[in-house]
Amino acid sequence: MASYFDTSALVKRYDPWEAGAERVMARLEEALPVLSSTLTPVEVTSALRTKERSGVFTTAEVKLALAAFEAHAAVGYRWVAPQPATYLEARRLLLSYTLRAYDAMHLATALSIVRAAGLQPGQLEFWTADQDQAAAARAEGLEVVLV
Repeated sequence: MASYFDTSALVKRYDPWEAGAERVMARLEEALPVLSSTLTPVEVTSALRTKERSGVFTTAEVKLALAAFEAHAAVGYRWVAPQPATYLEARRLLLSYTLRAYDAMHLATALSIVRAAGLQPGQLEFWTADQDQAAAARAEGLEVVLV
Protein backbone atom coordinates (compact mmCIF):
# COMPACT_ATOMS: atom_id res chain seq x y z
CA MET A 1 0.00 0.00 0.00
CA ALA A 2 1.24 3.48 -0.87
CA SER A 3 1.91 5.90 2.00
CA TYR A 4 1.47 9.65 2.09
CA PHE A 5 3.13 11.41 5.01
CA ASP A 6 1.96 14.75 6.31
CA THR A 7 4.78 16.77 7.85
CA SER A 8 3.42 16.24 11.36
CA ALA A 9 4.08 12.51 10.97
CA LEU A 10 7.25 12.67 8.86
CA VAL A 11 9.08 14.99 11.27
CA LYS A 12 8.84 12.26 13.92
CA ARG A 13 11.57 10.43 12.00
CA TYR A 14 13.94 13.21 13.02
CA ASP A 15 12.89 13.46 16.66
CA PRO A 16 12.88 9.97 18.16
CA TRP A 17 11.50 11.31 21.46
CA GLU A 18 8.20 12.37 19.91
CA ALA A 19 5.21 10.13 20.59
CA GLY A 20 4.70 7.82 17.64
CA ALA A 21 8.28 8.16 16.35
CA GLU A 22 9.01 4.42 16.57
CA ARG A 23 5.91 3.58 14.55
CA VAL A 24 6.83 6.15 11.89
CA MET A 25 10.41 4.89 11.66
CA ALA A 26 9.24 1.28 11.36
CA ARG A 27 6.86 2.16 8.51
CA LEU A 28 9.46 4.24 6.72
CA GLU A 29 11.85 1.29 6.75
CA GLU A 30 9.35 -0.72 4.68
CA ALA A 31 7.53 1.94 2.63
CA LEU A 32 9.44 3.43 -0.28
CA PRO A 33 8.93 5.75 -1.89
CA VAL A 34 7.26 8.01 0.63
CA LEU A 35 4.82 10.45 -0.94
CA SER A 36 4.42 13.98 0.38
CA SER A 37 3.88 17.53 -0.81
CA THR A 38 6.56 19.89 -2.03
CA LEU A 39 5.50 21.96 1.00
CA THR A 40 7.06 19.39 3.30
CA PRO A 41 10.74 20.47 3.19
CA VAL A 42 9.75 23.99 4.28
CA GLU A 43 7.53 22.62 7.05
CA VAL A 44 10.17 20.17 8.29
CA THR A 45 12.74 22.95 8.46
CA SER A 46 10.26 25.12 10.36
CA ALA A 47 9.39 22.31 12.80
CA LEU A 48 13.05 21.57 13.52
CA ARG A 49 13.88 25.26 14.02
CA THR A 50 10.90 25.52 16.40
CA LYS A 51 12.39 22.63 18.38
CA GLU A 52 15.66 24.54 18.51
CA ARG A 53 14.04 27.76 19.71
CA SER A 54 12.11 25.88 22.40
CA GLY A 55 15.26 24.12 23.63
CA VAL A 56 14.30 20.61 22.50
CA PHE A 57 17.15 20.51 19.93
CA THR A 58 20.52 22.23 19.86
CA THR A 59 21.69 24.02 16.72
CA ALA A 60 23.99 21.06 16.00
CA GLU A 61 21.09 18.61 16.36
CA VAL A 62 18.99 20.65 13.93
CA LYS A 63 21.83 20.57 11.40
CA LEU A 64 22.16 16.80 11.79
CA ALA A 65 18.40 16.29 11.50
CA LEU A 66 18.24 18.44 8.36
CA ALA A 67 21.18 16.56 6.84
CA ALA A 68 19.42 13.26 7.55
CA PHE A 69 16.20 14.65 6.06
CA GLU A 70 18.02 15.70 2.88
CA ALA A 71 19.67 12.28 2.59
CA HIS A 72 16.33 10.50 3.04
CA ALA A 73 14.67 12.87 0.57
CA ALA A 74 17.29 12.14 -2.06
CA VAL A 75 16.62 8.41 -2.04
CA GLY A 76 13.16 7.76 -0.69
CA TYR A 77 10.82 10.72 -0.75
CA ARG A 78 8.73 11.57 -3.78
CA TRP A 79 7.53 15.16 -3.72
CA VAL A 80 4.16 15.93 -5.28
CA ALA A 81 3.65 19.51 -6.35
CA PRO A 82 0.20 21.00 -5.83
CA GLN A 83 -1.59 21.64 -9.10
CA PRO A 84 -4.22 24.37 -9.62
CA ALA A 85 -6.98 21.87 -8.85
CA THR A 86 -5.23 20.99 -5.57
CA TYR A 87 -5.75 24.55 -4.32
CA LEU A 88 -9.45 24.38 -5.17
CA GLU A 89 -9.68 21.04 -3.36
CA ALA A 90 -7.89 22.49 -0.33
CA ARG A 91 -10.35 25.36 -0.24
CA ARG A 92 -13.25 22.90 -0.36
CA LEU A 93 -11.69 20.98 2.52
CA LEU A 94 -11.24 24.18 4.54
CA LEU A 95 -14.92 24.96 4.09
CA SER A 96 -15.93 21.42 5.09
CA TYR A 97 -13.61 20.59 8.01
CA THR A 98 -11.66 22.16 10.85
CA LEU A 99 -8.23 22.39 9.20
CA ARG A 100 -5.29 24.74 8.93
CA ALA A 101 -4.25 25.82 5.44
CA TYR A 102 -1.21 23.57 5.05
CA ASP A 103 -3.11 20.62 6.53
CA ALA A 104 -5.78 21.14 3.88
CA MET A 105 -3.07 21.33 1.20
CA HIS A 106 -1.55 18.03 2.34
CA LEU A 107 -4.93 16.33 2.37
CA ALA A 108 -5.83 17.78 -1.03
CA THR A 109 -2.49 16.58 -2.40
CA ALA A 110 -3.11 13.06 -1.11
CA LEU A 111 -6.58 13.05 -2.66
CA SER A 112 -5.12 14.23 -5.98
CA ILE A 113 -2.65 11.31 -5.88
CA VAL A 114 -5.54 8.90 -5.37
CA ARG A 115 -7.37 10.33 -8.39
CA ALA A 116 -4.32 10.58 -10.65
CA ALA A 117 -3.19 7.03 -9.89
CA GLY A 118 -6.68 5.60 -10.26
CA LEU A 119 -6.64 4.27 -6.72
CA GLN A 120 -9.52 3.76 -4.35
CA PRO A 121 -9.11 6.16 -1.40
CA GLY A 122 -8.46 3.24 0.98
CA GLN A 123 -5.45 2.22 -1.11
CA LEU A 124 -3.41 5.18 0.16
CA GLU A 125 -2.31 5.34 3.78
CA PHE A 126 -2.43 8.89 5.08
CA TRP A 127 -0.02 9.37 8.00
CA THR A 128 -0.58 12.34 10.29
CA ALA A 129 -0.20 13.41 13.90
CA ASP A 130 -3.05 15.92 13.67
CA GLN A 131 -6.44 14.75 14.96
CA ASP A 132 -8.51 17.23 12.93
CA GLN A 133 -6.65 16.35 9.75
CA ALA A 134 -7.05 12.65 10.50
CA ALA A 135 -10.81 13.07 10.94
CA ALA A 136 -11.08 14.95 7.65
CA ALA A 137 -8.97 12.36 5.82
CA ARG A 138 -11.16 9.56 7.17
CA ALA A 139 -14.28 11.43 6.09
CA GLU A 140 -12.75 11.69 2.61
CA GLY A 141 -12.25 7.93 2.54
CA LEU A 142 -8.51 7.67 3.12
CA GLU A 143 -6.91 4.95 5.22
CA VAL A 144 -5.57 7.04 8.13
CA VAL A 145 -2.69 6.27 10.45
CA LEU A 146 -2.74 8.68 13.38
CA VAL A 147 0.57 8.77 15.20
